[in-house]
Amino acid sequence: MTTTILSDDPRTITNTGFHWGAVIAGAVVAAATGFFLITLGAGFGLVLSSPNAAGTFLTLGAIWVLAAQAFGFAAGAHVTGRLIGPARETSREEEWRAGSHGLVMWAITVVAGLALLALAVAGGSPMHQQDTRSTSSISAYWSDVLLAPVGEHAMAKGEDLDHDKTEASRVLAADLHPGATARAENHADLMRLTMLDAGLSAGEADARVNFVENRMRQELDTARKAAGYAALWTALALLFGAVLSVAAAIFARWEDDKLHFTWARRY
Repeated sequence: MTTTILSDDPRTITNTGFHWGAVIAGAVVAAATGFFLITLGAGFGLVLSSPNAAGTFLTLGAIWVLAAQAFGFAAGAHVTGRLIGPARETSREEEWRAGSHGLVMWAITVVAGLALLALAVAGGSPMHQQDTRSTSSISAYWSDVLLAPVGEHAMAKGEDLDHDKTEASRVLAADLHPGATARAENHADLMRLTMLDAGLSAGEADARVNFVENRMRQELDTARKAAGYAALWTALALLFGAVLSVAAAIFARWEDDKLHFTWARRY
């Protein structure tokens, strides 16, 4: 087992345990760097984006966020690795100490970001709060489509029509819930409202209700898949950031020791 000499003067070699100051400084650098790069990318994306290339820009945006986050973690871990200073230890111990500091720096940055996100959501404006008369914006939209009249029809106006749309929105949300057990009753209720407010026959109302339910299922399924992909992408990005933070902190100690990356065993 070899020992890394970190200084010619033994009085300058210290080992004070875990350096919280270095970790917090690295976390601040990581957060600031990542925020700056993500903001910069958002600015360019808004300027250069086109409605015809929405899918392409969405993919490029996800890649940019991953790269910005990775660069931020690498910068923060490098700062942490350099700030923890030399210690009287073996090469293996030094790499373990640096890697643990980089990992904790990553964890603090992630937790701080989640805390800020939670505060932002909790203090959101009333525009983002749900209307008490509607269970979701999707069902509210499709209730409007469902009860749209096909011609001159004056059986329901004003408050009566608004009340029927609110009821249809609630029934649609309940009917498409994965645990719904009264689909036939909900379907019949939607047909009744459609016949009353849209002026359709029973067959036409049944066709419109089926159309609305199928389209709403497609939108909900698309939203569910998008949320799943976003969660998986975020998890992989955070895992990559953790690995990069550990590696960057270790490389920072190698740089301080005037060492370079090599596949050869160091100890």
